[in-house]
Amino acid sequence: MHKLQKELRKYASKERKEKNEYFFKTGEGEYSNFDTFIGVSMPDIRKVAKQFHDISYNELQDIISSDVHEDRLCALVLLAERSKQTGNDERKTITTFYLKNTKYINNWDLVDVSAHYVLGNYILDNPDQRKILDKLVVSKNTWERRIAMVSTWIMIRKQGIDEALYLAEKLLDDDHDLMHKAVGWMLRESWKKQPERVEDFLKRQYDRLPRTTLRYAIERMKESKRKRFLYGDI
Repeated sequence: MHKLQKELRKYASKERKEKNEYFFKTGEGEYSNFDTFIGVSMPDIRKVAKQFHDISYNELQDIISSDVHEDRLCALVLLAERSKQTGNDERKTITTFYLKNTKYINNWDLVDVSAHYVLGNYILDNPDQRKILDKLVVSKNTWERRIAMVSTWIMIRKQGIDEALYLAEKLLDDDHDLMHKAVGWMLRESWKKQPERVEDFLKRQYDRLPRTTLRYAIERMKESKRKRFLYGDI
């Protein structure tokens, strides 16, 4: 076991383990029933990640492929922080490593802590590589589709909402609730930047919108407008 993993276990608690198992739905037939939690909080995971910021990719490979959720999460926090603080050459290495290991990025929090900083940042630097998103968005793997959608978060903030709207439309017929939430979330973030364009998108796609996606997308609207969209009075 790597020193990082031993350090994480110093912060583990039975109470947190039970909360995480309930929160992440580890019951039989639920989406995290395969996962193993040891009970470490996100602040403590970030604290440990900071201590091991210069860990090698060979060491990270062992950690990201761990059966323990918090080990994988810590590895992804490290990758995200590394991507934020480095240049394009290193981001390519980070992104290559990340995409090689998507089978271990297999829960919504693992995606959400990393996709925009790793893949999103890389595509901002290398727009010719956006074909990666086209591949991920049609993947049979739910988490790869979520990686594609959440990657646009940093693009929304730094560049514009075109990519988010494009991928959102591709994913409107997705049957997974966690994808409905991801699409709605990115539409909400896009609405903060360009409300009129997103409202037009919602009107055009209204009959295809899952209710969860719609609720997330309109969450920050004024109450009167939110109700009109909610009840189709548009």
